Amino acid sequence: MTACADELHAVSDTLFHWSVYDPSCKCEVGSIAVKVASGLVVVDPVPLADEVWAELSARHPLRAILLTSGNHVRAAETLRRKCDVPVVTSVGAHKAVAPLVPDVTLLENELIYGASAIPIPGAALGETAFHFAEGILALGDAVLNLDGEKGLELLPDKYCEDARENRRSLAKLLELDFHTLTFAHGLPVTQHAREKLRALLQA
Repeated sequence: MTACADELHAVSDTLFHWSVYDPSCKCEVGSIAVKVASGLVVVDPVPLADEVWAELSARHPLRAILLTSGNHVRAAETLRRKCDVPVVTSVGAHKAVAPLVPDVTLLENELIYGASAIPIPGAALGETAFHFAEGILALGDAVLNLDGEKGLELLPDKYCEDARENRRSLAKLLELDFHTLTFAHGLPVTQHAREKLRALLQA
């Protein structure tokens, strides 16, 4: 993708979000950066204006890039070269991000910089959630938050490998400790995140 975000939103002291409209999928695509003990971890990187990125990274150095699926390689290679940091995927997403070659492949629930990889079978190929010790659960395409009035929506069946399996996989996330949900498409949810996810799955 060539579009570049020129604004950064500080969701909290530990979470930053930016997004840009992507005509290829006709919706907003977003990225997050999570402040961990040693710096920043970026999930599904959308291009960010150089001056904005410089300001952010001057305060918190980038440590790793996490990819939730093969759909979200985006600016990962550019950012990897620019900042000399590893690209991290789960086992399921490793082949899906080709031709990009990840530096680190996490096993289920294996940790890197306080984030664990959780497979979401049934959604897009290689779909993975990342759970951060900071109480943040980063989702890719399995759940969307594109319309403030509609609220959370499941990935449409036609884009799922198995829509029922996607629901079952997401239900297991309710056992985790988190207060914030983020998405590849849509704004983060910072209030009643678990309750909203539960309500979506029970609908």
